[in-house]
Amino acid sequence: MKDKDIFSVILILILVTLPIGFAINSTAVIFLFVFTLYRVLFKKNKVKLSIIPILLITLYVFSFLSLIWTTDIENTKEALIRFLSYLVIPLSFIFNSDIKVDKHKIICFFLKSLVLFAIYCLVLGLIKSLKNSDISYLFYHKLSNNFKELNAIYLSAYTSFVICFLIHKKNKSKLDKIIFLLLGIFLILLSSKIIIFITFLIVLFFFVGKLKYEKVKFQRLLLVLGISLFFLMAMSNLSKRVKIEFEKTKIEEVLSKKDFGHVYLWTGSGLRAFQTKVFFEILKENEKLLLGFGLNNSQKSLNNKYKEYNLYPGFFGYNYHNQYIQTFAELGLIGFSIVLILLFLIIRNAIIYKDYFLLCFIIIILAVCFTESFLWRQRGMIFFITTTLLLIKTKRIST
Repeated sequence: MKDKDIFSVILILILVTLPIGFAINSTAVIFLFVFTLYRVLFKKNKVKLSIIPILLITLYVFSFLSLIWTTDIENTKEALIRFLSYLVIPLSFIFNSDIKVDKHKIICFFLKSLVLFAIYCLVLGLIKSLKNSDISYLFYHKLSNNFKELNAIYLSAYTSFVICFLIHKKNKSKLDKIIFLLLGIFLILLSSKIIIFITFLIVLFFFVGKLKYEKVKFQRLLLVLGISLFFLMAMSNLSKRVKIEFEKTKIEEVLSKKDFGHVYLWTGSGLRAFQTKVFFEILKENEKLLLGFGLNNSQKSLNNKYKEYNLYPGFFGYNYHNQYIQTFAELGLIGFSIVLILLFLIIRNAIIYKDYFLLCFIIIILAVCFTESFLWRQRGMIFFITTTLLLIKTKRIST
């Protein structure tokens, strides 16, 4: 096999094993490292440095330096092992920059794997629903947990990504349209409010743009209206969750109450509002503005706040579920700035090169980071790093 083929196969393995399990996915990353090491030692390959891979490596280096000021060295050491992807994957792309892979082909394999995962989860969810007379097995975490205890938010992000890939694909076949419909249904059943909303807007803007700049057949116009109507009608379970959130979330009470007790009725929005409030309190009380508590060390101070406000002990260990706050808490203003610059440069890259698929990808990432510490978890970070480096257009800054 040629180096190009080996590199492509490894990248495909990294993406398609994301939903399967940490061990298998980590093995795929190790394959990438070994392949890169072999080429560095035995082949004279050209090295092309560019700013985005360098920033990813910088994030790892700064996280490593947090060992100096961390409040718990063992916690940080443990996280640095998980964070090795921020070092290994960018270095692999840098040292293999002479290899031109077929991005479309790689993402197509990821798309096909997600179709299989979706069918598997739906079939198993349907069987469980019939067996237990409980339709909830077809929704949210109960649906995604049919496959290796996979978080519904992460699976939603992957699904949204490949849906965006499908809508940007030229010359769509009938099978593509069927897959689009299947994944759309699957995304709705996964019930991630923010990702469904973002995906719906992306699809809507794409088709509106097509209507504006192209002569669109009447059948296609009907398809757009049909898809929009389907999304709105099929979101009954989602709308119930939104209604519950709206009715039961009392933001003013959450921000002012001093003692919640163990039976306080929390919603996702309410808990995140509380976490945001106590984050600023922690920041003020501990003077950790510049450097943070160190990688993987924000939980202790957050748990102390849970105790102070008398929350149910089951919340202890529940992190910020917000990538921006999580980054600031652990790596301070400097680490937070590195992440923001990185995200900004990806957006800039998409706009400069008019790469609307890349823009859709980064919009999905920006959105999911408001509800999950997405870039801190293996399934999130490896997806983000690999896909970013696969999609960005690079300009050489040094050789």
